[in-house]
Amino acid sequence: MEIQPQYLNLKSFRLESGEVLQDLKIEYATFGRKVTDKAGNLTNGVLYLHGWSGSYSSVGNLDAVIGPGKAVDTNRFFIISPTALGSSGSASPCTTELGPAFPFYTVRDMVNFHMKLLESLGIKHLKGVIGTSMGGFQALQWATDYPDFMDFLIPIATGLKSGRQMNGAYGLMSRIIQEDPAYQGGNYDDNPIGALERGSTIGFLWSMTPEYFEQEFETDEDFWEAMDERNQEVAALDANDIIWRNQAMLNFNMEVDISDGNSSRIRAKTLVIGIEDDQIFPPSISTIPLAESIEDAEIFLYPSIFGHYGCVRDLEQAADAILSFLESNKMY
Repeated sequence: MEIQPQYLNLKSFRLESGEVLQDLKIEYATFGRKVTDKAGNLTNGVLYLHGWSGSYSSVGNLDAVIGPGKAVDTNRFFIISPTALGSSGSASPCTTELGPAFPFYTVRDMVNFHMKLLESLGIKHLKGVIGTSMGGFQALQWATDYPDFMDFLIPIATGLKSGRQMNGAYGLMSRIIQEDPAYQGGNYDDNPIGALERGSTIGFLWSMTPEYFEQEFETDEDFWEAMDERNQEVAALDANDIIWRNQAMLNFNMEVDISDGNSSRIRAKTLVIGIEDDQIFPPSISTIPLAESIEDAEIFLYPSIFGHYGCVRDLEQAADAILSFLESNKMY
């Protein structure tokens, strides 16, 4: 699926902290069939929210379920896929040239950032919101803060918060970068690639299942070659962007809302999708409690040797469940 980015320029954006960003941009893409009512309002919009390392183009990784004739049929739905606040392409420490002066942001800020995009597009209501991994955090925040803004919600491979093991892994990733002399307190001229490579190793080894590493690589040399390729991909990311994003992710805690009895604020029809072999969001502590916290939520779990990455690489296993969910709730 080839989609082209578009850009919205904002004069200013106020964060939860009260700090204001000036002259920033939102990167996004749209595709599919647009349906409007007599007043010209879009009636079939679906917002897709990418994961930790993605962008607007990440929606292409879901072509097993999003596309013409697929479960999320683009002959019936109009897809809006933006790049998140803090990710290169949209406003972030590196794209604004603020570097370490870029204010820290929250998942709620990420949601409100995209609300500015939808307002600029004249979208007053969405048919649905879909989010994978960290995008799932945003999807849950959307459904909590704007409960009447969408009809359905599909959080994929995510949870109510990051678990302690996840906090440890991604917190260690940030520490490895920050403690590297090349980081220079965030005031680097050259991206501290060595630190990024060491930090990325944590995510790579943890994201997949042990079985994947044994079956995918015939020799240790093959394994290390794959590690080097992974490191080259991560080296293209900006160090400050990673640290700021990690902080937003690890500070997210929807359990606070749940404990206050606010889970009823999620009124959208919900399908929670999880991966049985996910080590980042294990079903027992993430997807199952998430589904149980939302009234009448459906849940679908499937196995994947890709572990957490099965949220895109094996998502075709959830295609029938998504289609059945949308049809039974009359979302078409």
